[in-house]
Amino acid sequence: MRRKIIIGLILVMLLAICIAVLCDQTVAYNSRGMVYDDVESIPHRKVGLILGTSPVSTWNGRRNLYFDHRIKAAADLYKAGKVDWLVVSGGDYRNSENGYDEPVAMRDSLIKQGVDSIHIILDYDGTRTLNSIAKMRDVYCQDSITIISQEYHNERALYQARHLGIDAIGYNALTPGRRTSWWRNRGREVLARVKLFIDITRGLHPDIKESIIRDFTNVDTDILSVSHLRTEYGDLICLKPDMSGLKMDMMCGEIPSPENDSIILAFAGAFTGTDFYKGHSNVAGDHVAGGKRYRGYRCKRNTGAFTWSEKSGPQFFYKDYSPALDNAAKECGIGFAQEMMIHGGEKVATTRPLGNKNVFRALCLDKNGKLALYESQGVMKFGNFIDALLSQGVREALYTDMGQGWNYCFYRTNSSDESPRYIHTQSLPYASNFITIKIR
Repeated sequence: MRRKIIIGLILVMLLAICIAVLCDQTVAYNSRGMVYDDVESIPHRKVGLILGTSPVSTWNGRRNLYFDHRIKAAADLYKAGKVDWLVVSGGDYRNSENGYDEPVAMRDSLIKQGVDSIHIILDYDGTRTLNSIAKMRDVYCQDSITIISQEYHNERALYQARHLGIDAIGYNALTPGRRTSWWRNRGREVLARVKLFIDITRGLHPDIKESIIRDFTNVDTDILSVSHLRTEYGDLICLKPDMSGLKMDMMCGEIPSPENDSIILAFAGAFTGTDFYKGHSNVAGDHVAGGKRYRGYRCKRNTGAFTWSEKSGPQFFYKDYSPALDNAAKECGIGFAQEMMIHGGEKVATTRPLGNKNVFRALCLDKNGKLALYESQGVMKFGNFIDALLSQGVREALYTDMGQGWNYCFYRTNSSDESPRYIHTQSLPYASNFITIKIR
């Protein structure tokens, strides 16, 4: 009897091993031709799904290299134009030992790698791979995605995606070389693949708490986009309006009201003095407002100018800008002078010391010839701010007034937004001029 029990146990163990090997190899076989290791060769997909893991290992409290490699892989895909959006899928485990808010941790790490925050979607239903993938189909309305994780995890996720009717491919993040962690994760993966087939056989349904169906790729955010950028010189906030349906003007002697929902963006423009009762003559340098040219006081820092009209669009001028202001008035546009920082993609001499520390803002022309407003995210050196702009490919940059009370700035990302968002909420009650961008 004892011998029969031992033989029976051995047979059960052999059967279990055979089942585990069969499940493991079936998953691997079905992923052939669907996983990629090279950014150049992987096809484009609109959305990339990053399967979540903690930035710190739950085993030993050390930095989790699996997390770091997934973030780098996703950022590489995004910067190469292979995905347009990234969904970071995980759970909020802050109340557990060594716990983290996984989606936020992934988002913040992606921003450090140069991914625009506006193209990152946080998914808190990703406590299981099944949930992450099913949500892409059932909530986010995506039937074609790129899954980003280590190779063994991608293979299982791709099998699950195919079972759910999703056209998915996988991009393999680097697998850490530590032998102990590899064996631990590989062994856990074999068991997960067995469980995958058990769940499929049982007809297990995903547990998705967010039920509002929305295709975030079709949300209208083009009227103004907001990005938080990390550079080696310091962090930046970037606001880019879509000027095709907007118009610009300069308000002098009046503070733009956030209750005016036609205003998409408002910020201080030219330098101003302290004689507020003098109106336009209190603005530093000649300027154009409402299609009319006004004379302001002389300012040695005014080395360049910005103009805009519906006919000519945004233009930047260095040194001899008086004719440009005349033309802006002729075209019923706007224009003002300020300190030029970058012209033609190169630094220019500034009167402000490069070591001066403050929060800085500049009206810019980006590498694609589009208008953009950049601001330092906190205090930094003036020279570092210029270098940070250059690192983003800025071709033209003109300083805009940011003294105490003039740094007031609010914006709307969509014309349907009733309440604006603020970069700075406090304004002087007698501020002299603001640039406004409104709906036409």
